[in-house]
Amino acid sequence: MKDNSARIKLTIDRLQPGVYIKLPVRWNAHPFMFNQFKITSQNQIALLKQANIKHVYAIPSKSDAHPLPVKEDSAPANVETEQDTTLLKNKLSDKEQQILAMQQHRRAIKECEQAYQNALSKVRSLTSKVQSRPLVAMEEAQSVMATMTKALLGKDDLVLHLVGDDRDDMDSHQHAVSVSVLAMMIGKKVGLKESEISDLGTAGLLHDIGKLKIPSQFYTSKDVTPAKRKFVIEKHPEYSIEFINNVPSINDTVKRLISEHHEYADGSGYPKGLTKDKLHPHSLIISMVNLYENLCYPYDESKARTPAQSLSYLFASKKSQFDEKQLSAFVKSLGIYPPGTLVKLNNGQIGIVITVNTAKLLAPCVMVFDEKIPRDEAAIIDLDQEEVTIESALSPRSVEPHIKNYLNPRSQLSFFIE
Repeated sequence: MKDNSARIKLTIDRLQPGVYIKLPVRWNAHPFMFNQFKITSQNQIALLKQANIKHVYAIPSKSDAHPLPVKEDSAPANVETEQDTTLLKNKLSDKEQQILAMQQHRRAIKECEQAYQNALSKVRSLTSKVQSRPLVAMEEAQSVMATMTKALLGKDDLVLHLVGDDRDDMDSHQHAVSVSVLAMMIGKKVGLKESEISDLGTAGLLHDIGKLKIPSQFYTSKDVTPAKRKFVIEKHPEYSIEFINNVPSINDTVKRLISEHHEYADGSGYPKGLTKDKLHPHSLIISMVNLYENLCYPYDESKARTPAQSLSYLFASKKSQFDEKQLSAFVKSLGIYPPGTLVKLNNGQIGIVITVNTAKLLAPCVMVFDEKIPRDEAAIIDLDQEEVTIESALSPRSVEPHIKNYLNPRSQLSFFIE
């Protein structure tokens, strides 16, 4: 089998455009954004010389050109006057600014993460109280909504990354928070009023609360026939309303959104098989986000799709089930590579999409894995500013655990959905 990582040590004078190189120095000791890249200009070679880098490693399998031949010994040309390092200084200054921007981005992620964790913790708390103290639980739910709206929706792009994080176990809480946040973001995108966005968020948070009435073993027990399992599971919107009816402060719009969160525009949903003209105009936002989440994180992990695959499937195969304007807003919010998508770049490195550039959906910001760079200093690259592109989206299962852990900006959280 051919070794695609084989490398050759070269002096700088043997380099030319087309040679793919790997630098032997620390990331903060050179002016380039990546430790490995394909040379595209003589300026890059000049920068290597100005940075006093004596040699690099060439990777032939990734190169479009061969190294230059070894020069014959000749009289030393050490009669140079002082070297012009303007280009180097400018590049180092640009990189320093990018590093400062990365640090600011990380601080924003941390703040957003804390708000997200707090919301998740409160959802776990209110869920445990629903059956014994429903009134208290629902009041807490509304408190969570107020906090989430203020702390999370102000940073749409960061929240998208958090809700797009990898998940391992079965726990309904993160699903509830994710559906709530994504639904509110779509509402904001299509221009809904603040009260309407709040109703969407509350409905998203409580849409599956009725599943508490269904024993967990019911989903997997071999003693339950598929027909019976389907019948009982399709009752959970009704069960959710039974809980919510105990709380006068939950308005009729929220109740309707919850009761219709498995309905589709073409009448193929449940429990009533209603068509778009019979549904609340915002119900399809909840059902669309809920289906997207189910595609990304199904009960059967072997059927899981990447965020990009899930979004593509919705747009290509399920368009008739949703509102065209709402689906378009969802696609534009998530981008071609939704936040949380693991990607392979055309320079061979692996990264994770952090934020989406809505003006250029193929050029998001990507956090890049590099084992020589500390995790807290990982490069966050704006692909619109660099000569690097995404080669493909990756399934989380295809990426080595240490790479996933490096790229994940927060502790992994988990959830359960049917």
